[in-house]
Amino acid sequence: TSITEHLRFPTPKSEGQKGVADPTPLNYPVPLHFPPTVFRQANLDSFTNIVGRIRERVMKMDEKPFCVELYGGVGTIALNLSDAVSHIVSSDENPNNLKCFQDSVKQLPAEIQPLLEYKQKNAADMVTSEPDLFQKCELLVLDPPRKGLEDEVVDFLCKGECSSIKLLVYVSCGFQAFQRDCDALLSSGRWKLEFAEGHVLFPGSDAIETLAFFIPK
Repeated sequence: TSITEHLRFPTPKSEGQKGVADPTPLNYPVPLHFPPTVFRQANLDSFTNIVGRIRERVMKMDEKPFCVELYGGVGTIALNLSDAVSHIVSSDENPNNLKCFQDSVKQLPAEIQPLLEYKQKNAADMVTSEPDLFQKCELLVLDPPRKGLEDEVVDFLCKGECSSIKLLVYVSCGFQAFQRDCDALLSSGRWKLEFAEGHVLFPGSDAIETLAFFIPK
């Protein structure tokens, strides 16, 4: 049985909420469908702060960007950017995510639905088999598992044809993997780190979720 969740973005900040994102909210609800066969953030309320930070940054871009999302799951991040971008192509290798994404899209405004696509592919396949897609990509969202980015994704970002990307968003749940991938991106000479912030999704543990924005040099 699937459960349906919504990210609840904070209302204007009150005292004691410093550091919490305060994005312009969507003017329509975005249902997220989570059957037992897909990944769901255990602390979805705290993850909302990360998505809020991303919304804030994307809405500062000069024009609505063409967005590609790798490791997209059910579309938790991308669907909550659907009013701030010109087009979204989300992707993930889990075959159960596609229907979840499609069920969400069906409940969004009619004018938004044609702008949203989903590809059932892993991240390595996406960067090696979709060159036309990445020629249009201006916003790339990465939310990999704890092990970080595959070698193919790192090689693509460091050496491949990705000159159209104006903003690279990296959400990491494995800090050592993030350090490795960040070092590779910066060492390539193509990217500079614009912003990084840690989020504690599990208070009392030593786990940290890292949000980082990279922009071309």
